[in-house]
Amino acid sequence: MGAFLLRILIIVAVAYAGAVVWMWVRQEAYLFLPKRYEVLPEFERYRWDRKIDGITHQGWFLDKGAEKTVIYHGGNAEDLAGHCDVLFDGLDANALLVNYRGYGESEGVPGEKEMVSDCIAIFDLFCKEQNVSPSNVFLMGRSLGSGISVQVAAARPDAAGVILITPYESIAAIARFQYPWLPLDRMLRHPFRSINHAPKIKIPALILLAEFDEVIPVETGQKLGDAWGGEKEILTLPMGHNDINEHPTYFQEINRFVR
Repeated sequence: MGAFLLRILIIVAVAYAGAVVWMWVRQEAYLFLPKRYEVLPEFERYRWDRKIDGITHQGWFLDKGAEKTVIYHGGNAEDLAGHCDVLFDGLDANALLVNYRGYGESEGVPGEKEMVSDCIAIFDLFCKEQNVSPSNVFLMGRSLGSGISVQVAAARPDAAGVILITPYESIAAIARFQYPWLPLDRMLRHPFRSINHAPKIKIPALILLAEFDEVIPVETGQKLGDAWGGEKEILTLPMGHNDINEHPTYFQEINRFVR
């Protein structure tokens, strides 16, 4: 019996070690899920492709002639070609959407440091090209993109405000929720620790949480909101992670905040 139990323990240990190694090697494949969509023909005239740090990024500037502009940072599986119509119809403000490295037709390979650096450069380039004050530009991040918006806000404290949709305190917090049996806290190469930046950011924030979020625990978004250093509004909508934008008040609240 002792030898049998020992063999079982060895098998379990080997399987566990294999799972840890697998997640260490493959974590980018779980975190970044680039997809390709065809943009609707009517949005081709809004193309805003730019080269950042030697990498060509695919983007769209949905110019409505409004005073305010929202720069949108999408989720981990969003090709923003598929979101032009949603944001054009939903937002009263202008919108700038630029695909991350490796997403859509953008070149390169996604990674936290590179994506944040690119998005800060895009913020600066847009303001310079359009001769727009940062105080007229809002940052809007959804899911994974909330972590990018937080870091851009920390680097550009003169932005007008931040809109965070289904945000999180860190990727580790999500990992603990989805894989509680793995020591992912110490394994992550792209930790997106928004909670470390939030207390120092004084920009006003609108935080929209999904009550029935099946991907990011609503508690972790609430914790990030509680830690925010500036004025904030935290609203919980009775929706899930992927359909929160379908709630009737979703764009109403965002447009009110931007106004």
